[in-house]
Amino acid sequence: MKNPLFIIVALLCLTLAAAAKDQSIIVNGFGSVQVEPDTANVQLGVECSGKSAQAAQSENARLMKQVVEAIEKNGIAKKKLATSNFNIWPEVRYEQNQPPKTVGYRCGNQVNVTIEDLTLISKVIDSGIAAGANNVRGLHFSRQDDKEAKRLALSDAVAAASEKAKTIAKAAGLKITGVQSIIEGGTRIAPTQNNQMVGMASLKSERAETPVSPGLIEISGSVSITYSVE
Repeated sequence: MKNPLFIIVALLCLTLAAAAKDQSIIVNGFGSVQVEPDTANVQLGVECSGKSAQAAQSENARLMKQVVEAIEKNGIAKKKLATSNFNIWPEVRYEQNQPPKTVGYRCGNQVNVTIEDLTLISKVIDSGIAAGANNVRGLHFSRQDDKEAKRLALSDAVAAASEKAKTIAKAAGLKITGVQSIIEGGTRIAPTQNNQMVGMASLKSERAETPVSPGLIEISGSVSITYSVE
């Protein structure tokens, strides 16, 4: 008959061995690359008021037609323009001890413009404002073919995660034995700093040309990797 103590020790060793085998390190890795943009998107809008919803909409339609025509004169094709927002809402006056009173209506319409020739950005914005646009927002830069940039960003993310795991394992006195899983966190394009201020120069001065500098955009990627260690 085997010694019960021997059996207990054997079972404990097996348990510890299994636990050691199941040890893991989970790390996140981030990578990014900077590239030159080749496409810009900007929203130009018209917001106006009227005594009735129909009057506000009619005036807005007239001005928006002028804005679209002005944009197209810069060589922007119709298919590069798309309505991004349209709203009509009442203007309500609030007075003390009086029920709310509708005094008119406002109508807002925005068109998203895709610009593939970045030298036309200032002209598109300025001509749109001159034609009646009084709302300019959301200037974003991107790159049409960004597959290679995304691949490099993810590759850098994996390399960063691997280096981080090695550092942690070494500090903890462990050895990396393999990879259990890799979860991609996706890729993204970092927003530029040009967004909300574009167009303000033209709103203040009819002769000022809106300065636009595309600069570089950053495409980043992330991964989460689980490494087996012992």
